[in-house]
Order: sequence, then structure tokens, then C-alpha cells
Amino acid sequence: MTYSGKSVLITGAASGIGYATAELFARNGADIVAADIDEDGLQAATRALAAEGPGEVFAVPCDTADPDSCTHLVERAVDQLGKLDIVCNIAGVLGNGPTEDLPDATWQKVLAVNLNGPFYISKRVIPHLLETGGSIVNVASTAGLIGVPYGAAYSASKAGVIGLTKALAAEYSRRGVRVNAVCPGHVLTPMTAGGGGFGPDVDADLLGRLAPLTGKGSRPGEIAAAIAFLTADTARNTTGAVLTIDGGQTVI
Repeated sequence: MTYSGKSVLITGAASGIGYATAELFARNGADIVAADIDEDGLQAATRALAAEGPGEVFAVPCDTADPDSCTHLVERAVDQLGKLDIVCNIAGVLGNGPTEDLPDATWQKVLAVNLNGPFYISKRVIPHLLETGGSIVNVASTAGLIGVPYGAAYSASKAGVIGLTKALAAEYSRRGVRVNAVCPGHVLTPMTAGGGGFGPDVDADLLGRLAPLTGKGSRPGEIAAAIAFLTADTARNTTGAVLTIDGGQTVI
């Protein structure tokens, strides 16, 4: 796939799936605005990305839970790139633990970053994507498709992302903007390296039921490849899709 001449906005680009996605697009010629709340990590990431391909790479710090920050991000992206063709809503946080002990502030933060953020970004980029016939890919999760113990906030937020994806696809596909989602299972990223944040006081048997049938988690680059496919011209008839990449986790 080539993305020469394409302008891409990616949130959560400092690490994990976001960085892998930015790296893939950079290697294939895209111009990129990389966004993340981690400013130090973002600067390091964009320096590395700039060496990956011929396109331009710009860093714009953004807190996707803040609508004003999202407005600033989209304005800067359009100013720097001149247009938007592809938008990847990847920024996310965990917030797991027994529901009866889950702080209200954790619930609010997880919903704000994981669900409000994709809405804020999508709302602001759609006018630009209507001009280019562009597309949005949201990163949801298998947690939005099945019951995940100790993950009430995360599951609710990702189920919301799936609903948002389908609603936007229904509303805008006839006008030329495609909207799709990927639902990864366990992915080997810095965010999941600490065991997913479930804490010690959980039922290991319940969590064990979430293991992929393949016995292994996905690498970030595998998710990035799926995201790239959904934005490609060869996927021009794919919209409202929810693509699982979970090693069979949702089969049983």
C-alpha cells in the first residue's frame, strides 16, 4: 500500500498501537500529525517517525478528554497538512478493578479518554473529511463485545466506541466518509505490560477465560496493518465494520 500524498492524523501516537500505526503510514509515504498527551514521548516518537519515510511528521500534544484540546489539535493538523484524508482515534487508557471498589473518578476518566475523545475528534474532522472523501478508524476492543470481569469502565467505553462507529458510518457513508473500527484482544504494549491493571484481588479463573485461543497476544504492528487496510482504497466499500483481531478470544 502507498499513502503518498495522504494526510493522516493519529492520536495516541507516542507508543503502542498508535506509534506502530504512525510508523506504518510514515514508511508508506504519508504526511502525519502525531498527537499524544505524553509530550516527551511524543517528541521522541516524531523524531523516530521522521526518519521512516519521505513525508512530513508533526507533533501536536493533545488531551483527547478535553474538547478544547481536540479543537486545537484538528486546527493545527489542517494548518500543517493542508487537508485531512485519514483519522485514527487510538488514544486510550485502562481503569480496571473490582467494580464495587472502582473510584468514580476512574470511571469518568476512562469514559472521557476512550469514548468522549473519539467523539470530539470525529466531530471536528468530519467537515474536512467530507472535502477529501476520507475515513476514520476507531480503536475499540473485544472488551466492547464481550463481558470482561473487572473492566466495567473500559468495556463500557469501548462498547460506546463501537456504537459511535456504526452511527457515524450510517450518517456519513453516503456523503463519502467511511468510518470503521478495529477490536483488538490482548496486545503487547506498554499499557498492558503491567498485567492490565486488574490488581491482586481478582478471580484468576475469570480472567483466564479471556485468553486468546492462539495462546499469544498481538503485536502492535498487526493492529496497525488492519487499520491501514481499512483506510486503503481497496477497502472503499468497507464502512461500519468492526474488525476483531483477538486470536479467537471472541469465538467462544
